[in-house]
Amino acid sequence: MPYIEKKRRSFCDPSINRLLETWGYMKVTDVAGEFTYVVYRLLKYFSGKFWMRALGIGCLVCAMLEMYRKEHAPYEDQKMKENGDV
Repeated sequence: MPYIEKKRRSFCDPSINRLLETWGYMKVTDVAGEFTYVVYRLLKYFSGKFWMRALGIGCLVCAMLEMYRKEHAPYEDQKMKENGDV
């Protein structure tokens, strides 16, 4: 889960914030390739034996699911209320 201790966030956030600031001057469509590159580079940390690669992929899946739960599902719920269920 992304809910790490605040002291660990303060270690990670400056680098992430610099990257996001740079991307803020770009079109989202231009950022997509760079985002994919960054994610791949981070996942490469988990290279090696199968269990290491599986751990990295598991982290990615959990982050995706959390993004869906926190950001996307509420949007879909609102649209369902507005437009009716399928």
